[in-house]
Amino acid sequence: MLLEDDSPPTYRRELLLGKPLDYSVESLRVIDAYLDHLHQAQPAAEDLWRVVLRTGAYVGEVIRRGSRDTYHWVTHEEAAKHSALIADWEQSVATAGILWNGPETMSFPLAKVCKYLENGSEDSVYFFAKVTLDVARETR
Repeated sequence: MLLEDDSPPTYRRELLLGKPLDYSVESLRVIDAYLDHLHQAQPAAEDLWRVVLRTGAYVGEVIRRGSRDTYHWVTHEEAAKHSALIADWEQSVATAGILWNGPETMSFPLAKVCKYLENGSEDSVYFFAKVTLDVARETR
């Protein structure tokens, strides 16, 4: 959906076209550059949620596919049934999709995209995924 959905397309997707988006951690450097551009020139509200959902899903898929753990996507509502921490959080676009491997092991890639758009490169999705995957490897 990040590149191919035309109804409507991802905001400023031309910044991503022709780039190596192969679900590798390295491909998240391309996503960082895209988000950096959007951080400096925020999209309108009607485009913002689409950017967060689509880029966050891509970031999450990089983590899910790169992990030895069995992550799967759950909604905020589903996670809240099993985690008091999540139940206390307000449902938003940032928590609409959660990578879940149990109440003790979860990741919030959509929230990380929101943070990047808000704060800039200090909230790199490349670094986020790299650390998430490195920590998962060390705990095995």
